Amino acid sequence: MAHKIEPAPTGRATCRGCKQPILKGELRFGEEFQNAYSEDGGMSFRYWHLGCAATKLANELRSALAAYDGEVPDRAALEALIETHARPEFPYAEHAPNGRAKCRVCDETIKKGELRVAFERVFESPMGPTKGAAYTHPRCLASYLERERERGGESMERDAVLRAVSAHSKLGAGDLATVERDAGAAPS
Repeated sequence: MAHKIEPAPTGRATCRGCKQPILKGELRFGEEFQNAYSEDGGMSFRYWHLGCAATKLANELRSALAAYDGEVPDRAALEALIETHARPEFPYAEHAPNGRAKCRVCDETIKKGELRVAFERVFESPMGPTKGAAYTHPRCLASYLERERERGGESMERDAVLRAVSAHSKLGAGDLATVERDAGAAPS
C-alpha cells in the first residue's frame, strides 16, 4: 500500500483521525487502501491531517515524510510527535498497555502490564485487507510459530524471533531475559 504527503487540492476531504475538514492547500497524509465500494474494487486514498496521522500511523507517516521534498511547517515538532508514537518493527515484546488483547494461541486475556510478543498480521476488515498486530504470551511463542507454519504462513524459527524481539523491543535486559526464558518453556 502506498502512502503520500501532498497539499489538499480542495477542502472536501475529512481527516480520518479527528473527522474535521482538511483545508485547501493544507498538507495531508494519504493512505492507500482497496476500496470495496468502488465499481472496479480499485485502490483509493484515506486522508489525515499530518498531526493526526503522527499519532495513529506514525511509522507510515515517517516513511512518507522522508520521501517528501516540499516544505513542512514545524517539521521538527511533527518528527518528535512521530517518534513518540512510532511502533517498533515486528516482532517485538512489550508490557501490555491494557487488558484488551487475547493471546492468539491460548485465547487467554493478556493482562495489563504482562509481557507479550507482537507479530504483524493481515486481516479482512470492512475497508479491505488491513495490517495489525497479533499478540502471544511468551510461553505460547513456540505454539504460535508452529501453527503459522502449519497454516502455510511465513514463520521464523524461535531463536530468530527472539533475536528480532531483542533488537526491536524497548524493554530492559531483565524483561528481555524473562521473554527468552518463558519462550523456551512449554505452553501451559
